[in-house]
Amino acid sequence: GKGGCRHECPQGFVLDGAGRCTAKSDGSKATKCGPGFVSNAAGACVPPSNSNKTLSFYMYRAQGDVDYVMENVNTASLAGVMWYLEKEVVRGTCPRHYGITRIMRMKVTVHSPPELGHNFGSFFAFDKGKCTAPGCLDFFNKHGFVVGCQNQLGTPYGPSAVWYSLPGACPLVDFKSKPPNCLVAQPGGRCPAPTGEKTCAWSYVDAGYISIAELEGIPDYKAFCAAGGNEYILGFWDGRGSPTFSQDRVRKAQDLFKSKYPGMPRELPNPVCDWA
Repeated sequence: GKGGCRHECPQGFVLDGAGRCTAKSDGSKATKCGPGFVSNAAGACVPPSNSNKTLSFYMYRAQGDVDYVMENVNTASLAGVMWYLEKEVVRGTCPRHYGITRIMRMKVTVHSPPELGHNFGSFFAFDKGKCTAPGCLDFFNKHGFVVGCQNQLGTPYGPSAVWYSLPGACPLVDFKSKPPNCLVAQPGGRCPAPTGEKTCAWSYVDAGYISIAELEGIPDYKAFCAAGGNEYILGFWDGRGSPTFSQDRVRKAQDLFKSKYPGMPRELPNPVCDWA
């Protein structure tokens, strides 16, 4: 389940012998399955047959002006990061929460261990490079340092709003305190070319960034703040809570990325977050 090491199934589902969520067949030919599951011939809900394939897609992260390695951090789909900005970062007074100025983009490749039975594992929150959720190391030791996912349900950004966790080396210690001796016991899941091993489950390459101020139409953010600017009254944030306006914000961000990086794909298919 989300945020912990014990896999809890949605209502109406049970764990099978392989640790997967399945639904008891009621004799009907079709079973309506939850996100990330498909109905098999017996009417049970199981992960799709293409689980554990290698996936490559864009992830995004809202951050400040300092660059660092993207591991032991949380990222999101573009819809997910826009929801995060709207919900937790942008506010009626300057500066933005956490000093966030940019939306970073990276191309991530994921290949989870076959025994996991999913492309993704449980989502864990990270703060300053440290996993802050209970049970994270138990999960990583059992299943590997796999990319976690969490669907952001009930948001105006729709089903494509997903948050991710990228477990790296020494995930129980913050960025400033990671001792060298923990690298052997807790090497993390990042590697040059993911193979599906527990310690080689994902990789990433930088794919550019955009300025949030430019996205909002602010030519000089410092001057805007000095003048008592309020980002919420800008046209970019019109219709907060509206699916139509929310999707338009995502489209505008895609357009800005494309204008800055014309040689890169505007978007890549978003994978299904198959960890219920």
